Amino acid sequence: MQFVSPKARVKAFLEGESIVMGPSKVGTKSLVGRNVIIGYPARKKLKALTFSKGFSIEKFDAISAGAKIGSNCILRSGTVIYEDVTLGDWVETGHNVLIREGSTVGDRTRVGSSAQLDGTVKIGKRVSIQSNAYLPHLTVIGDDAFVAPNVVFTNDAYPPSNHRIGVIVGRGAAIGANACIIAPARIGEGSVVGAGSLVTKDVPPNVVVLGAPARPYISKAEYNRKRTNCEKGGK
Repeated sequence: MQFVSPKARVKAFLEGESIVMGPSKVGTKSLVGRNVIIGYPARKKLKALTFSKGFSIEKFDAISAGAKIGSNCILRSGTVIYEDVTLGDWVETGHNVLIREGSTVGDRTRVGSSAQLDGTVKIGKRVSIQSNAYLPHLTVIGDDAFVAPNVVFTNDAYPPSNHRIGVIVGRGAAIGANACIIAPARIGEGSVVGAGSLVTKDVPPNVVVLGAPARPYISKAEYNRKRTNCEKGGK
């Protein structure tokens, strides 16, 4: 089905079968793919609804606070964006992305297919979050950071508990594929976490760590040298 709330302001192109609820705003030149939902109500609101007389999309629309989507965004099919979410300009999502209520995503950030921002998550500008990454409530990612596929962040040091604290990733940091970052670790600006690493402690700025548990591996200068050499066809 396609449903656009009469309270919404949509200046984007809708491929079809998409739902826009509440006073959502979708900027000019944005593309909303099929089966995208914008403004989905938070869980606490849904629990207060009754469906004795059947389901109605109008009930969801009435309780949604809406979301704000910038201009020139691309929301690919299956993306679900909850209420109180703000996406900047030129943001792209892959297919089947979940962004929960209260989250913010900065300009020119990309969120890969099946990635989850599962709670109030803050993402900076020009960030690349690759497919299947999991970012729970209170995670913070700085500008220009890179999060590879299948990276998992946590927010509970002693699960299951009622104490949540988010991981913070500094500006320009890079997290390799399949890494796991245990809260309350902090990843310093410009640091690199190697693929498959288990981070249990803070990582200082401009350090390359690797292993389980992650330990210093090489200097950032050596890492940059190796990367430059690889880009030129070396090893």
